[in-house]
Amino acid sequence: MIEQVQGTLTKKLPTYCVINCHGVGIGIHISLNTYQNLADENELVQLLTHLHVREDALQLFGFMEESERNAFQKLINVSGVGPRLAMTILSGLSVEDFSRAVAVGDHDMLTKIPGVGKKTAQRVILELKEKIELSEEVIGRDLPLGSVIEHENINEAIRALLTLGYKQVEAKRTIEKVTQKFGKDIALEDLIKYALKEI
Repeated sequence: MIEQVQGTLTKKLPTYCVINCHGVGIGIHISLNTYQNLADENELVQLLTHLHVREDALQLFGFMEESERNAFQKLINVSGVGPRLAMTILSGLSVEDFSRAVAVGDHDMLTKIPGVGKKTAQRVILELKEKIELSEEVIGRDLPLGSVIEHENINEAIRALLTLGYKQVEAKRTIEKVTQKFGKDIALEDLIKYALKEI
């Protein structure tokens, strides 16, 4: 099992990065939350990892915090939730916000995340509710909507560019440039408009 990877960050995209470890470039899938906390390219980084083994592929998923990796590992044990959907969920919500949504049974908050339908949200809450431990203070706190809306806009903008025929790597890189220039709270329409100009 590969527990962590340390090396020079050579590529940084919103959902994927490459770390050079002694001359070997290791591709790692990441969440938007981890992406936002990554160092700049060509700097030394360290990520906690989870190796997902499939019949046709080995996929490595990376996390900045142990709490995010723990949440990911809980999610992929839920019936019908694969590693990609788990990363989408952890891109749409912080670990604390996700845990609170599960603890209080907030189906609506989970279904705001792209790819999470009502039945999936119900399964996540049913199977994980007893495994989530939060203080009463956190449970009683209002759950912010900004992070979900912000990430939804990024995902929607990328999908829009893919629909227009642009390649995934190009779409992600362009959206990243626009959000760095104008901020991550930019409206979806403006995000797509500026992305097309950037391309």
